[in-house]
Amino acid sequence: MNARISMVGAALLISSSSFAADTLSAAFSEGKFTGGVRAIYSQTENDTISDRHTTAAGFRFSYETAPLYGVQAKATMFSVSGLGLNSNNPDHVDSIYFENDESKLTRDGFGRVNTVYGTGDDGYAVLGEAYLKAAFGKTFVQVGRMMIDAPMASSHDIYIVPNTFEAAQIVNVDIPNTTLILSHATKISGPDMVNSNSFAGSSNNVKASDFVSISRGSAFQGLADGDGDLTTEKDNAGATVVGAIYTGVEGLALQGWFYRVWDVMDMPHLQADYSTKIGEAQLFAGVQYLTQKAIGGTKDTLAHPVVGSPLLALGINNITAYHSEAKLGGSYKGTTVTLAYANTKGIHDNAARGGIVSPVGGNASWVRTRYQSAHFGFTDTSSYTGGTNSYAIGAEYDFGFAGINGLKGEVKYLNFSRDNQYSASPGLLHYKLNAYEDTNAVEASLDYKTLFGMKGLDGGVTFLSVNNNDASGNNSTDHNDLRVAVNLAF
Repeated sequence: MNARISMVGAALLISSSSFAADTLSAAFSEGKFTGGVRAIYSQTENDTISDRHTTAAGFRFSYETAPLYGVQAKATMFSVSGLGLNSNNPDHVDSIYFENDESKLTRDGFGRVNTVYGTGDDGYAVLGEAYLKAAFGKTFVQVGRMMIDAPMASSHDIYIVPNTFEAAQIVNVDIPNTTLILSHATKISGPDMVNSNSFAGSSNNVKASDFVSISRGSAFQGLADGDGDLTTEKDNAGATVVGAIYTGVEGLALQGWFYRVWDVMDMPHLQADYSTKIGEAQLFAGVQYLTQKAIGGTKDTLAHPVVGSPLLALGINNITAYHSEAKLGGSYKGTTVTLAYANTKGIHDNAARGGIVSPVGGNASWVRTRYQSAHFGFTDTSSYTGGTNSYAIGAEYDFGFAGINGLKGEVKYLNFSRDNQYSASPGLLHYKLNAYEDTNAVEASLDYKTLFGMKGLDGGVTFLSVNNNDASGNNSTDHNDLRVAVNLAF
């Protein structure tokens, strides 16, 4: 279950009712500063293309007022820098962490960036959060710049700077054991809109620090619905998310979501999770189902009135997708084993061969690598590619049972088996240009809370090895990724 968003209503309602100020001046004087430092070292060793070795670090600095009549304000500045430690050659840098000035990159005839690499390690700062929040009984309202974390509309906070949105959000907990969520975002900022989650490759002339419309940030700008007007970013009404989470049956969590990217697509998502305890063992299982469909043109297809549209040039007129998953596992004395299976249906004449597009961030799959490969994105480490059957088996151990509190380790094996008739035709997204069928990946990670006994200091290391079944005569796309992350909250 998405714990962050299911608990946000109750947590913020409680916070708004405690330590309330009596005057506006008191609300500011009794407010609090919080912050953090995040540092990541990553390296990618490739078989045939340039290796990348990257250091990135950034600050998070927030100020939040005390509640005044149930209303609070918060602002957060996010920043990132390469600290002068990276290569001067942008082909050797994991640019997903940095500014990515798209205006400096060359593009092909479809408007796609000609390289998966960015413009080096240009640092930046962005006012990612600037919102008001208020509690009215059991209803919580939030308006402004914020983080949103629905399963398929996410801040995707795994890098230095997260995705953030200009949005409004309402959370209600009036119904027992039920959380209702309504969010509407008009703009997005962050690394995903110029990297792996964008629809047609990186969005034209958009930097990670920009707040731009959902259509432009996801590279849907230039497509159109039936009226043929979606040719500028102001024509898009943004993205709306409606969700409900129910936990009224012991051990069972049900959630349903509906995402509408206006003028572009609908995406309903259902999920059920169940857990039960038998003696000292905890058993769990889950299923989820996700679909997407274009709502432009005839309501089933995307219209392309714009001359030179990449979809028109490729003869593609839909983004219909069907995705289902199941998982089963158990925990006993610190050891957790999980099995998961996913299927994404292959569809001809489709922008992603039937793959899930995810234009506003988010990845709810249980069959995926932990961080995903920075520049291959969903290409070789996700079950969302069309015509794919995916499997994962993972084992996690809590070393607290061995006397090392706060240390956890995990090993995971993943297989992505693609139907050759879909993977041989890359479509608009050019998934796996030269890897026709299978991908095998192994991931190992260690995480440690309270490093060196310091409160608020945690860290982890993740190693990922990806082996692709590349087409004969093509260069190998195999690679090994290493990421080391340290976080300090204060």
